[in-house]
Amino acid sequence: MSDLFVSVLFSSYNGASRRLRHTLDSLVRQELPHDRWELIAVDNNSNDDTFDLLTSFSDKLPITILQQRKPGKSGALNLALDRVKGDLVVFTDDDIRAEPNWLRAIVDCAVAHPGYGVFGGRIVPDWEKQPKGRFIEWIPMGSTFAIVDETQSGPCDPTKVWGPNTIIRRELLGTSVRYREDIGPLPGKIFAMGEDAEIIIRLAANGAKSYRCAEAVVHHWIPASSVTEDWVQKRGERLGYGMPALFPDEVPGGVRLSGVPLPTWIESAQWAFRAATLYLLPQSKKRFWAIWKYYYMRGYRAGIRRYAPQTLAR
Repeated sequence: MSDLFVSVLFSSYNGASRRLRHTLDSLVRQELPHDRWELIAVDNNSNDDTFDLLTSFSDKLPITILQQRKPGKSGALNLALDRVKGDLVVFTDDDIRAEPNWLRAIVDCAVAHPGYGVFGGRIVPDWEKQPKGRFIEWIPMGSTFAIVDETQSGPCDPTKVWGPNTIIRRELLGTSVRYREDIGPLPGKIFAMGEDAEIIIRLAANGAKSYRCAEAVVHHWIPASSVTEDWVQKRGERLGYGMPALFPDEVPGGVRLSGVPLPTWIESAQWAFRAATLYLLPQSKKRFWAIWKYYYMRGYRAGIRRYAPQTLAR
């Protein structure tokens, strides 16, 4: 068991223009010997130098480079999944910086806890600019920035395993468990967040148990442009858009107006009223959440029309 082989996967869209080199440099510094792991990197329809940058690391990393012309992170990861050799499949992003012992800690954790099939490592923020202001304390860090800064290892809820540091035993994935390609990042338009959570929730429903491995640490890059009230509030719309895809059974039943259940319209109206009432007032936690919920409900309504159009009355 101690010689578990690891497959690391990520998809990159124009990563060369952002933080991809930093990610690759951190992988070069991994303590786990190269004969114990592989990297499968997918250039997902980039129009910058991403492919060339990945290729330049061919003599430094045990890397396989794939190209996926169809835009979409989920489809790109599915392409990579068809090539994995590892006992453990590690999903990450192209804007992380991994601690040198990251992969070794993952292996040690999986060996020590054979009854668990899903593992989530620690994800700490790598701020471009240290945020100021009280609103940073109000942000839902997990759903906004994929931050899970938990320092204690142990069994965890599957919904607390996040994309940039997700580990799954390959035997659970087999040849059929794959990402849903109708959710996940797409360039140029609103998309449903939650592709990482959806696959974990599916595995949990089939009996897979999740474990937090706090010793396996990555730093997730957060650009300064993302650390504003307006950006975070509008990101709530993406989160809401994906909820009906992840939790269709929670969509209210009953009468629908314009494809949306009446209770959802009522809740939307309540939050819209609160947001309008508080909008011109000074910054406060109450104001922040009212506006965030307004955008969340707007996304949720669109998500119901997209992902749960046939929910029956219950």
